[in-house]
Amino acid sequence: MAGIDRAFIDQVLSSTDIVELIKERVNLTKNGNNYKGLCPFHNEKTPSFNVSSTKQFYHCFGCGASGDAIKFLQEYEHLTFIEALSKLAQSANIQLPDKTKKNDDSYNLFISNKLAAEIYNKNLLNNSTALSYLSERNIDQEMIENFQLGLADDSWDSLTKFFAEKNILKNAIQAGLVISSNNKTYDRFRSRIIFPIKNSAGNIIGFGGRIYNTKDGAKYLNSPETKLFHKSYELYGLFESKKSISKEEEVIVVEGYTDVIGLHKAGIKNCIATLGTAFTKFHFKKIKKYTNKIIFCFDGDSAGISAAWKAISNCMEELEDETQIFISFLPEGFDPDSFVQNDKNKFIDLISSAKPLSEYIIEHLKSGIKIDTVEGKTSFANRAKNILNIMPTIMYTDILKKEFETIIGDKILSKDNAPVKKHVENENMSEDIFDVKESTLICLLIEYPKLINSIDFEKVISDPLLIEVYNVVKEGFSHNENFKAASLINVFPDNKRVQSLMTFKLNESSEESALLTAKDILSQLEKTSDERLYFNLLNRYTDGEKLSDDERAFIKNFKK
Repeated sequence: MAGIDRAFIDQVLSSTDIVELIKERVNLTKNGNNYKGLCPFHNEKTPSFNVSSTKQFYHCFGCGASGDAIKFLQEYEHLTFIEALSKLAQSANIQLPDKTKKNDDSYNLFISNKLAAEIYNKNLLNNSTALSYLSERNIDQEMIENFQLGLADDSWDSLTKFFAEKNILKNAIQAGLVISSNNKTYDRFRSRIIFPIKNSAGNIIGFGGRIYNTKDGAKYLNSPETKLFHKSYELYGLFESKKSISKEEEVIVVEGYTDVIGLHKAGIKNCIATLGTAFTKFHFKKIKKYTNKIIFCFDGDSAGISAAWKAISNCMEELEDETQIFISFLPEGFDPDSFVQNDKNKFIDLISSAKPLSEYIIEHLKSGIKIDTVEGKTSFANRAKNILNIMPTIMYTDILKKEFETIIGDKILSKDNAPVKKHVENENMSEDIFDVKESTLICLLIEYPKLINSIDFEKVISDPLLIEVYNVVKEGFSHNENFKAASLINVFPDNKRVQSLMTFKLNESSEESALLTAKDILSQLEKTSDERLYFNLLNRYTDGEKLSDDERAFIKNFKK
């Protein structure tokens, strides 16, 4: 990444075992020299996700996801490059250089958000009207501190002036704190209670603002989409709640910021909320990293009922047999915050008696039809078929299908399974892309970089890109004998030809075996190279060109 010391990145990668890193998140089994499992980045029944311990590289032959340990953390935990690098460095007890931090755009945005949060918090603590409003909502000083609540004051440019004076106004604009439009620059949030939104690492990535002393404007206003902030992925309160979620082995999903805070105040801390958007499959994937038991708690009004079905529909294709989903609805007129204040025990009972997903789906499919009629059963079957068609092929789906069929007393025909395209793990490696001998030799080097001490690659490699790859490995190995081939991905991002080298499956079981194969290929390439030189010199000679003494001697001594 631009501005970050390449040697430091290589040091972190060489100190990280990608197999152990991924094993903590994905079930992997040994497969020859590599490891294989179900891809965490797309739904699949047959494992096509491969992890190489020698290359320190992962690749899915199903969806194409691939990369090193940093890329995996970025994609799996939705982290920025600097966050992923920092997390790996911390695990390896390596200090992240200040220069590396300051040269990263994400780091600068984090700093801008941190500064803004401090200003907002100071504004709140000095505003008695806003504090009284929060007190009336049962939000006390402890909750203000725990969630770093703040206040955007009644000014169009107080934050703008602050960042301008610090000469970092550009960062504030990129972070969405300040708006620049039509030659005007002004604060995004004004006269609002501010709720900082954190990622799972505790860094502030955005803000939510709620009006408190006026009825003008939208009730809630969020930060815009930025390099750090993506509403469809983020969950409010996850950082503050993740320990309790792991401890309780379940999570309660509610709809608002104040619901999360209210439940925390009541001692129910395994809760999170979406950011004013519908619950998405990305939210679902993120939650599953912490627990397999998810309890949705929706308002009992029509909007809550509609939101519930939309949330369940968005989760459907991501279901796994290990996942347990429950749905609960509050009495009309209540939200989780007001209900738990009114009667905490009743709220706990409501959550404990939440409806299992299967019951909820069946009730929803039955709604508005007379199930005891042919027409009703047909409507139910069609609705059920639509649900089954988006669900993965797992045991849960099979059992649910049988439940549907019991209700109508007949078979439900679901979609035909489309033929699965069998992946060929080495399909990208062909003679049309590289000379097969040269590419195999470089693949051996990628798998076992120490071969560079035993084999003279330079005299037989002719392909320009293969020469580049060789030079990167040579340079990396000269500085770090633990150099891993995964570093190539950062040097050649999005290069399909290099990726084909990385994913090529060798049959060598050890470095000794690889060395013997490499020497054999080297001998063949040297012979080919000599033949090429022989015929080239011969053509020049027959064309009347004068050859040097060495060239004539080569032709004379060459053994065909």
